[in-house]
Amino acid sequence: MNVMENFNLFITVFCGIFTLINCTSIVKPRGIAFERASLYVPDKDFSCFDGSYIIPFSFVNDDYCDCPDASDEPGTSACPNGTFHCTNAGHTSLVIPSSRVNDGICDCCDGSDEWANMLRKGTCENTCEELGRAAREEAERVQKIFVAGHEIRAQLIAKGKELRLEKQNRITELFEIQRSAELTKNNTLYAKETAEEIEKSALEKYKIMNDEKKRQENEKEKLKDQNEAFEIFNQIDTNKNNKIEEEEVEAYATFDQNNDGTVSQDEKDYFMENKKEITLEDFVLNGWIRLKQLMLVENMDVKDTELPVDVDNDRQVEETEDQDENEDDSDHVEDDVKYTESEDFDESQYDEETKLIIEEAKQARNAFEEADRKFRDLQREVTHLQESLNKDFGPEDEFAALDGECYELSDREYVYKLCLFDQITQRSKNGGSEVRLGTWNSWIGEPKYRTMLYDRGQHCWNGPQRSTHVRLSCGLEPALLSATEPNRCEYAMDFVVPAVCVQHSERPSAPVTDAEHDEL
Repeated sequence: MNVMENFNLFITVFCGIFTLINCTSIVKPRGIAFERASLYVPDKDFSCFDGSYIIPFSFVNDDYCDCPDASDEPGTSACPNGTFHCTNAGHTSLVIPSSRVNDGICDCCDGSDEWANMLRKGTCENTCEELGRAAREEAERVQKIFVAGHEIRAQLIAKGKELRLEKQNRITELFEIQRSAELTKNNTLYAKETAEEIEKSALEKYKIMNDEKKRQENEKEKLKDQNEAFEIFNQIDTNKNNKIEEEEVEAYATFDQNNDGTVSQDEKDYFMENKKEITLEDFVLNGWIRLKQLMLVENMDVKDTELPVDVDNDRQVEETEDQDENEDDSDHVEDDVKYTESEDFDESQYDEETKLIIEEAKQARNAFEEADRKFRDLQREVTHLQESLNKDFGPEDEFAALDGECYELSDREYVYKLCLFDQITQRSKNGGSEVRLGTWNSWIGEPKYRTMLYDRGQHCWNGPQRSTHVRLSCGLEPALLSATEPNRCEYAMDFVVPAVCVQHSERPSAPVTDAEHDEL
């Protein structure tokens, strides 16, 4: 090791021990870290780090970029791709782009990046000691949070494992209860079906009675309609030849639908189906139906109604057939209905035995419905527990105790609600329904268990489904700190929780960004 290397090593150790001394004035050349000082030997030509050129050492930091990799200008802004190392004794060292050297803005807390402006007014003050002290205090505060949070995390792990065991035991217990509940359900189902068969038999005679009653009522209506048809036919058939002729239709005012005082040929053709005369049989089958429609319109006092001139008889027949088919289907459905709704019949006609049978069937149905409800409730609980056990609550179940816990955050416009491992919603303070910003999906990114993905939210207007990334950091109490929408329909949240307080995790130093390049 030569003298220069020994000297650089001495300076490195010396500055590491006595941080109060501003070592930037001792180490040459300017703008390099102590550990790289041995690469710059004043009494030797300088070799570019990429091996492209060998230049005289006097070219180093001469404000002219000779090396393509900018290694010859660590202390100036000559190379656009260069960097400047701030020693920042007493605080954290920093590497900045060389373009910020001597630009009038203090980036290094020791002011070394503004070495050419030191004699000007407003020289950068050395704030490293003050910043270092504040940084150490902050680091100490954060470390205390991590220590305390780590203890809480241990409690959460213990709670998570306890909850997992409880769920497993509960599922085993529910399986036993479920088997018993299924047996009860099957027994009550058999009892219900048996009681309903007895009920059906008991109500059969009442169904026959009701059907006969309905048939008689229908016969009465049919007979009444026929009598009315005969009466109207005789009114129109003025010459009593048992036929309705055109002259008789002209004399019947009901056929004058447009109320112009005469029955037109179109109006006669509509009723008579383009025939010259209608017999009683034709009238009852077809003409009476048409006439009733005209009489209905007349009774409703509907004026200016145009009669259809060209009537599609085939179409009318099809509609009539469809109506008959529907009536047949209706009758068929009634036949298939089980006798489980005694309300369809007049209960006042039941004898005491029938009433008792109906009551027993009702009780059997209620017992089955209750047994079925209990069985389905047990199934839902088992499914819910199994889904919970399948969720990834961390390598040590440290997040299990937070499953389903909800936390809210309000800003000027919205109230955000995060329910862990469930869903995220947004509610406007001006009213309206909640908007789902996502449903729990999985952990994403590295390191694992630091970012949660909630997707499959509600669709944006003319956009995709909403989704949210929840970033986790260490905190003593679970709390939702922020909620933003960096991209349309894509949300980001910051959440603190002791479950992520791992003592050995450290954040790497972040490079300086343009946002941090502020004039002092």
